[in-house]
Amino acid sequence: MPLQQARKRSLPEDVFEQLLGEIASGRFAPGSTIPSERELTAVFSVNRHVVREAVKRLEQVGLVRGAQGGRTRVLDYRRTAGLDVLALLAEHARPGIETLPLLTAALEMRAGIGADVARLCAERGGEEVGAELLRIADQLAEVSGDELLELDQRFWQLILDGAGNLAYQLAFNSLIRVVHARRDLSAGWLERELGRSGHRRPIAAAIAAGDPAKAATEARAALSPPQHELDEFDLREETDR
Repeated sequence: MPLQQARKRSLPEDVFEQLLGEIASGRFAPGSTIPSERELTAVFSVNRHVVREAVKRLEQVGLVRGAQGGRTRVLDYRRTAGLDVLALLAEHARPGIETLPLLTAALEMRAGIGADVARLCAERGGEEVGAELLRIADQLAEVSGDELLELDQRFWQLILDGAGNLAYQLAFNSLIRVVHARRDLSAGWLERELGRSGHRRPIAAAIAAGDPAKAATEARAALSPPQHELDEFDLREETDR
């Protein structure tokens, strides 16, 4: 949609989000330049400091780069940005055609990372971690909605703590933001995922038994969605539009 006067309390955030949306949609294509600082201040009805702060944030996440002559050029974020941009795109994507590819990418990567952090946790976590994971798995079978989302996040945070790998922790943070960008849909999604995978108990049992190979296998199986679930999610997104 066309750029609009900034209205949020945090003006730099508003400007950043609108420019992000233009880049993500392709309306500001890689290689093109965004409007000048003077043009942006007029469009958004803000001062130059606000525009500069927003554009600086775009540069920090790898979406644009200052060019000669004072113009700012749009980058191909697939080549220059980090994983946090996937989360930003998911949080600002339109339901349906923009959301599904992001969700699919996040779920595929989550399965790979989840399998390896479960393996590491089984090697390094110890008996107390295993016992706590079993306790949370039992609770997961009895809750729903936002409580389910929060409890499942605690389950994986405990596994990440047991794995002791900072890179995986930071990557998982971004992936969780993508998967839960639409909380109205993610709670139902998670209920189905947990139902077909024993509410994480097979993962917890393998970690408690100190079996890294089994933990990895169970985690990958639990976190790899059948194609029909993705197709159904796509249909729900289309209905919501």
